[in-house]
Amino acid sequence: MLPFAVSRVIVLVALALARFLVDKVQIGSLAAREAAHAGLLGWDAAWYQRIEAHGYSHLPRSGLRFFPLFPVVARAFGAIPGLGSGGALLVVANLGALSALALLYHLVLYELGDEAQARRAVWLLALAPPAFVLVMGYSESLLVSLSIAAFLGLRQRHYGLAIGASFLAGLCRPVGVLLAVPALVELVRNWRSVPDRERLLGAGSVLAAPVGAAAYLTWVRVVFGSFSYPISEQLTRNHRGGFADPIATLVSDARNLVHGTHLGTAEHAPWALLLLGLAVVAFLKLPAAYGWYAAATLAVALSAPNLDSLERYGLGCFPFVVAAAVMTRSQGSRWMVIALSGSLLTVYALLAFLGAYVP
Repeated sequence: MLPFAVSRVIVLVALALARFLVDKVQIGSLAAREAAHAGLLGWDAAWYQRIEAHGYSHLPRSGLRFFPLFPVVARAFGAIPGLGSGGALLVVANLGALSALALLYHLVLYELGDEAQARRAVWLLALAPPAFVLVMGYSESLLVSLSIAAFLGLRQRHYGLAIGASFLAGLCRPVGVLLAVPALVELVRNWRSVPDRERLLGAGSVLAAPVGAAAYLTWVRVVFGSFSYPISEQLTRNHRGGFADPIATLVSDARNLVHGTHLGTAEHAPWALLLLGLAVVAFLKLPAAYGWYAAATLAVALSAPNLDSLERYGLGCFPFVVAAAVMTRSQGSRWMVIALSGSLLTVYALLAFLGAYVP
């Protein structure tokens, strides 16, 4: 698949450039050199690699915020001779990304009946500025693949697929539980027109993702003594932070951007506004489940005082990409947006590999 290949070439070129800059040109700090040489296994991928190789027992409690599905699947691949723990993570991440692109094509074609829009959505997901994490040892590719599969099940009323994919998404990342929102929307929409058996299965699809997350939290309670450790660690100041008024956060970041202060956080304000606009498009142009899923994801992301990784959270919610595909119907705007997105992907990947951007 061409978008898959192109995105990987871009990210690997950015990684090679980062290593050239720190090794040959010798720019950047020690942290930049470490980030460049960690490469595709840097940032959160390093945590997943440690979990895959050694489990949770050898990690500090902060490691419990990383949900288990991704490293568990990678451990199965790690049994392949010569692959190793890092290689297994990258194989699973990239297979997940390839699966997500294929599933997205089929979902958009089902919803919109337009092959050109389906292809455009695939390009936009592959070349989104934060999509370098779909090449790295991150769990986003697996989450996106599972969430698209869950939507296919919900929208086509294949409830076994919806329940299974949603349950696994709840085991993959904490935000996987947000799949309960579109499942509830579909349950309400179909309530009067389906038999009791489908109502029961629809209710199961609402509960599946929270049950998946609860299964991991229950294991943490049994092994480490408290259900709350994964969530409380995620809410610490050094990570997501607590909860904040999203409007106040946006206003503060926009003010900082205008005045050129605290640019490390203010840079997220334009992305927040873009995601808000795309959520509106999802409500107006797509079935209701898409808009509500986008709105729930954005509400959770913007309720954090720390908007680091906002772009990655947006990438994990595929309706934003579908909405962008809907908005770029003309051939001129289509290729302009794809080219701009690919250029920004190069920049963001380079900055992440130099330790200057938090993915």
